[in-house]
Amino acid sequence: MPANYAFAFPRVEEQITEQHRRKLARLYTFLHRYLAKTMTYPNTSVYALGLFSSDGILLDLFANEEFVLDQLHKNGIYASSQWADCGYNAVCEGLNTGKSTSSIGDENEHPALKNYALYFSPISMLSVYEPYEPMEQCGLAIIIPKEYAWPDYLTMILTIAHDMMITLQFNNIATMYYERSGKGILSIDNIMSRHGEALATYYNQELFDLLGIPATDIYYRPAELLIDPLPANKALWDIVANHRTIYKQPLTVTCRGKDVDLIASTDAFNQPSLPAHGVTFYFTTQQKMTEKLAKKVANGAIKTFDDIIGQNENFMAILNRAQQMARTDSNILILGESGTGKDVLAQAIHNASRRRDKPFIAINCGAMPKDLIESELFGYDSGAFTGARKNGNIGKFELASGGTIFLDEIGEMPLDLQAKLLRVVEQKQLMRLGSSRVIDVDVKIIAATNVNIWSMIEQKQFRADLFYRLSTMQVNLPPLRERKDDILPLAKYFIQKISDRIGKESCMRLSPEAQELLQSLDWFGNIRELQNLIECIVQLYPGDLILPQHILDNISGYQTPAYGIPAYAQASSTPGSYPQASRTPASAYVPPLTTGSYPPVMNPYSAPPDRSIVRQPEGYVQDSGTGYTPPARKKPSEVTREEVESALEACGGNRSKAAEYLGISRRTFYRKLEKMGLQ
Repeated sequence: MPANYAFAFPRVEEQITEQHRRKLARLYTFLHRYLAKTMTYPNTSVYALGLFSSDGILLDLFANEEFVLDQLHKNGIYASSQWADCGYNAVCEGLNTGKSTSSIGDENEHPALKNYALYFSPISMLSVYEPYEPMEQCGLAIIIPKEYAWPDYLTMILTIAHDMMITLQFNNIATMYYERSGKGILSIDNIMSRHGEALATYYNQELFDLLGIPATDIYYRPAELLIDPLPANKALWDIVANHRTIYKQPLTVTCRGKDVDLIASTDAFNQPSLPAHGVTFYFTTQQKMTEKLAKKVANGAIKTFDDIIGQNENFMAILNRAQQMARTDSNILILGESGTGKDVLAQAIHNASRRRDKPFIAINCGAMPKDLIESELFGYDSGAFTGARKNGNIGKFELASGGTIFLDEIGEMPLDLQAKLLRVVEQKQLMRLGSSRVIDVDVKIIAATNVNIWSMIEQKQFRADLFYRLSTMQVNLPPLRERKDDILPLAKYFIQKISDRIGKESCMRLSPEAQELLQSLDWFGNIRELQNLIECIVQLYPGDLILPQHILDNISGYQTPAYGIPAYAQASSTPGSYPQASRTPASAYVPPLTTGSYPPVMNPYSAPPDRSIVRQPEGYVQDSGTGYTPPARKKPSEVTREEVESALEACGGNRSKAAEYLGISRRTFYRKLEKMGLQ
């Protein structure tokens, strides 16, 4: 300020003025752009535009001509001056009433304003979110010598303020949509800049979290203050310069000399007539994308230990031990016959672990073609093989990262793939097919099998080192015939559950004879067989009482009472008597996975496994004793679609039994289903 100029108004500290300016950063940029477009022509204006804070501080003066500002300074009117207590004028009145107004000449009480006309309009903006708290609160004034007073100046300042508020409102709405994206946002444009600079017009906390730096105030300031300028970030600045749109493209961003690998998508615009162009970046990471996808496609673990029905002493001890295992991150191997509930136990273990809020991915190693299982487990990059997706595919291990992966029928996994799985288990790292990039995975593995794993190891069909890695902890589920006291609770549970599901008004109950019969059966299909039987009875029979006849009419062909057939079920010539239950020859009996007292301990340093264990040959179907012998084993190419459909219908949808019914292997049967589009 020249020495002969004096302040006509009290002054506030520059620091306070600057704080107000930062609060109004968005409005400042809009105002600068307005001035740049309307007040840049020589000899077009004799007025100045003043921006006032809500408490009457003149934050800045803008004018096209230097002599206009010089004249104001001569009268002691400067930025940082306080007008709140200087008597009546349009600025003070407008701030107090919230209305646009004017004051001319002597209407202004302060002596320095006697020679000026003031036209003022307040700007009052609320947040777009409830409770709609105040955001920008300020005002604009046209300050002009009184000899140039003109009523239309009030209309002009009102229009300018209104346009500013409309611009702010749409900017707030856009910000609201940005915040809902859940991504790191950085909006870069030149709309509000005076000299075409790329300004950071929006950003959020997630952006700083992804970049790994503290939050920094760069609102409406050059984006280079956050993202390192050229020659760094060539790809990013090329997107900005050419306002290009990309989608989920890997992008390395250099921030303060540190490289961060991100996945970027953009929205861009280009309006040469304004002129204006800009790009909004949506940043995330591969890990966050994987977690989001996992929530959509992960097989939800819905079962807990509370859902497992049982009162058998040995079985309850096994469940207690499994609950202790759930509190660890060690791998678990579940052994047990088909139908004993290995998948239910795996879900319960996951839901009792610290990973319960993370993905649970279940994959059946025996239901997948050999040439697909590797890409399903570990994923692949684009171009990994013919038919690969353009952007590659995320594998199940990546989807399960942070959570649990359940590998059912692990014994069916091809031998060559077992070596790759071993590396993942040991190193907690994997590489997608066709990629050289190592991906870290934090996953708990629960594996399960219904085969004699020791026999497979001896026959070189399963790797011993993989077995040891997967079986850090073991759970041996007993067959239903070894927990007879659980049969009736399970049956009653299934009756209630199925009745509720189908909306059956009366819940059926078991007659004493039916209860005795259920407990006398061997249940080689275990819990699954019992559930299927109950479903069939509840669906087909009216009334509310389940009789032995209902059970015998629907029992599986290979089912045999364990302790002899009750007298009421023996063959009889008496009308209405129950037919004799079919017996399975002793030679067809398949022993359980383990012998001796339960539960057995799989100790690799103990004696070799029992070599007397008999395995039923794949594809073998035992005569059920009903007088019907299934067809002889056929060549897979000879099996027709009609035969497959008939087999599924005859076996109640059970694919394993349908494969046996047709005399083909289960794996071949699954390939047939896929080829025929019956999956």
